[in-house]
Amino acid sequence: MVRMIAPVVKRGTKMGTGKGFSIGELEKVELNVGEARHLGVPVDQRRSTAYPENVENLKAWVEEARREGFRTPKPKQSSKGHRRRAFRGLTSSGKKMRGMRKP
Repeated sequence: MVRMIAPVVKRGTKMGTGKGFSIGELEKVELNVGEARHLGVPVDQRRSTAYPENVENLKAWVEEARREGFRTPKPKQSSKGHRRRAFRGLTSSGKKMRGMRKP
């Protein structure tokens, strides 16, 4: 099973986990933003730094994910909710708008 991945970001002298990989890091691994998101890799388009540790970790993770055929599931679309009375043709103006009323 492929584990999820998070980038390392340096803030001054401290190191922490970032919100996503920069576009420069993705380009070094030969991924574009769409492919990365399709694989489930978090992308932070505001970051401009490219750390070699992140590139190495991302390259290994992508190879493992492609070998196992890992893909994130597509989000399910929800219904648009309850339609109002006029749109459903339950009022005289709604019937006129929808062409349900004879002139």
